[in-house]
Amino acid sequence: MKKHLKNFLWLTPILLFFLYWLGVYLSLKNPMEEINYSENGGVVRNLMVKPYIQTIGSDRLWDKAEGFKTIAYPKNIVGEKEYLSVTLNSDTPDWFYMYEYDLDNNATIYSNFKYDSSKKVFYQTDLYLTIDETSYKGQQLLDQLATYGKDRTWLKKQSKKVVEQYIFGTWFRNGSSRYSLKNLGNMKIEYNKLIEE
Repeated sequence: MKKHLKNFLWLTPILLFFLYWLGVYLSLKNPMEEINYSENGGVVRNLMVKPYIQTIGSDRLWDKAEGFKTIAYPKNIVGEKEYLSVTLNSDTPDWFYMYEYDLDNNATIYSNFKYDSSKKVFYQTDLYLTIDETSYKGQQLLDQLATYGKDRTWLKKQSKKVVEQYIFGTWFRNGSSRYSLKNLGNMKIEYNKLIEE
């Protein structure tokens, strides 16, 4: 009896740690919650998932005392004409992504993406084209884009590429395999109305 009690007491911390780990793991209901936890989480986060900054191949360090930090994705993830960055925030899980695509030296497509933790939606907030410091949205954007041989279909493919390959695809390959594009948990992805028409 004493031997069984001794074994039970010895296993109790391991069992409690496992239950804590399982509780945290099951509480992360979508990939953005995992991504946020990988940087802002508690003690066991490194046993569950790789830090987000490492998964995108950045060698930058983030001191959470700074509150927030913007980190660019390296060129081995995004193309030569592209720029993608993420603004990490220690105070909120509602992180922000900025994307740019250079059509030429004076014309750039800008698109922003944000996670809304209260609605569990990752959405495209802005989509516009700037030519020589003049910005175009909506139909004007499509009209100007046509002069570069691109259209709404290209814009939609590019937006999906950013979200599905660069942001979440990189996470699914290098961070966590629990979720996928076919299984986003309780999260939805929404694109700008212009490209969904």
